[in-house]
Amino acid sequence: MKTSIYLLILCFAFGFTSCKNDPQVSMSEPTKISPEGESYVPDGYNLVWNDEFDQGTMPDTSRWGYQTGNHGWTAKEVQMYTEADSANVGVENDLLRITAKAEKDKRYPFSSTRLVTKHKATFEKGYFEFRAKFPPGEGLRSAIWMVGDTVSKIGWPLAGEIDIVEHYGKIPTAIGAAVQTPANFWNGKGQLGGSTLIPTATEAFHVYGLEWTDELMTFTIDGKPFWNYEPLPGQGIKGWPFDWPFYMVINVSVGGVRGARSEKYQEEDFPANLLIDYVRVYQK
Repeated sequence: MKTSIYLLILCFAFGFTSCKNDPQVSMSEPTKISPEGESYVPDGYNLVWNDEFDQGTMPDTSRWGYQTGNHGWTAKEVQMYTEADSANVGVENDLLRITAKAEKDKRYPFSSTRLVTKHKATFEKGYFEFRAKFPPGEGLRSAIWMVGDTVSKIGWPLAGEIDIVEHYGKIPTAIGAAVQTPANFWNGKGQLGGSTLIPTATEAFHVYGLEWTDELMTFTIDGKPFWNYEPLPGQGIKGWPFDWPFYMVINVSVGGVRGARSEKYQEEDFPANLLIDYVRVYQK
């Protein structure tokens, strides 16, 4: 009974129209490959792209670019995304750090970073894995996600979006995953997604994964599936806009319609650091 209540709270918080733990989702037996932690790679996949964040002091510009500005973005966020500002991003101790920082400027009360592989690397299907630790705090939303590279031509949500892992700082012990499609999207007909409780999501590193095949997406934590997405029959491209390349996005946003009201921000929550040990992409 307690688990059901927790899941209802998570569904409401993450805005999912479909939200459940699905212990029946199957996945290949995990394989440990990293001395720093565990990696859970399904059988038959080979490493094709990665960043271990073990070189330099800033993200590798051959792999990552920046999306900048204080546009509010789709969720009317309040942060300014900066470009290569060491206050908001850096590579330290073999970790990528993305920092949401409070600013004195009333027009732009917060700053952060939004990294993308757009124009650098795109991917179609495969197994995607990240080892990360999230920051707690009211109004914070940390996300590792993917956008259809066709978005500049056909727009969103037609191009599709895969939210591999989302973490809301106001619910520090929960994480979620979702997809955005023409049939279901968060600010329209309601996104489809799943969530689960991870008591140490802000205290310890965990491995977050996505296996994306022709007709199924399986979302995992530490090798254990917690949600999968399979479109309903007859939806076609409206339920599966995932047959073209996608680019990767990593960011920490503040506020907006999916965050907290400004009067709820807590000064002690900033600066807030999202830490990522590695990003790895495998394909067959």
